[in-house]
Amino acid sequence: MATAIAKNANEKVSTKETNVNSISIKAIEKNVTANKKAEQVKSIEKKVEEPVQKVVEPVLTLEQKIEKVENLKTLVDKREKLEMSRKKLQSFVVGANQFSENIVLTDENGNTFKTSNTEVFTKVVEAINTTLVGKISEIEQQIQF
Repeated sequence: MATAIAKNANEKVSTKETNVNSISIKAIEKNVTANKKAEQVKSIEKKVEEPVQKVVEPVLTLEQKIEKVENLKTLVDKREKLEMSRKKLQSFVVGANQFSENIVLTDENGNTFKTSNTEVFTKVVEAINTTLVGKISEIEQQIQF
């Protein structure tokens, strides 16, 4: 890399110095970036090195164990009933004939509502199925040992 001569003979600009300076600036930038990454890795290592404390579960008495088993049994029974209802609901076949299936709703006062509309029937079955699936998953989350 040659030396450039300016109009004034006394002023000389060295392109070597310019290239060296730009190279050293790039090297410093790379070094700073590498140092930052190293600091990040060290901070992550410090976080990982912290010991995990085990959760100590209290020792249950015999009565507490029996109560827990009874609660689990109740949850399992509820789940089985909901699962049976869902399977029975899936056995309904919606036909092309609009009058082949019907829904009857009765309240506590004995008032009834009856419909045989296929679309209404289908939507009610879907809504019941969605509700049953949601309830089953809620109970499954509650079942813990």
